[in-house]
Amino acid sequence: MIIKFIIETVIACILFTLFTIPYLFKDPLAWFYDYPVEVQERMRSLLQYEGKIPTKKHSDIKKKLPTFVMCLILFAAITYYSGARPFISALIYVYLLWMIVNFYDALVLDTMYFCHSKKVRFLGTEDMVKEYENPKIHWIGFFKGSILGIVFALLVGGLIAVLSVITA
Repeated sequence: MIIKFIIETVIACILFTLFTIPYLFKDPLAWFYDYPVEVQERMRSLLQYEGKIPTKKHSDIKKKLPTFVMCLILFAAITYYSGARPFISALIYVYLLWMIVNFYDALVLDTMYFCHSKKVRFLGTEDMVKEYENPKIHWIGFFKGSILGIVFALLVGGLIAVLSVITA
């Protein structure tokens, strides 16, 4: 079961990357609030971004809700077929899987890639190297994601418990 779990976490991290990175390149302004506050402030002061910066509410829902639903379905399928069907087993299984992907996102995608890649920097902010390289906002996101993961694991655990009763 451990090998299966490791394979699932690797696949989940790959899928997360494949869903995240192309969207970042396609619509970088949708990720505006994932950038350091100093970069956001600079961008607000630049005429080229006037009227283009999304409102936080719209940006977050547009970006995160579809991903949340896709992950809910994916994690439910993975958990169900892994055999973690009692509620508590499913909850723990999903939370561990979530936390590994969350940690991968914070460490690899955010701290190692995002903080140091010039490809994700906005015009007019290229000189803000220190601000871009500061991973603070990403690790705050990690801790918020850890809390969201509890809710997510409860939802998937409940779904798995219902599916187990229906298919029994």
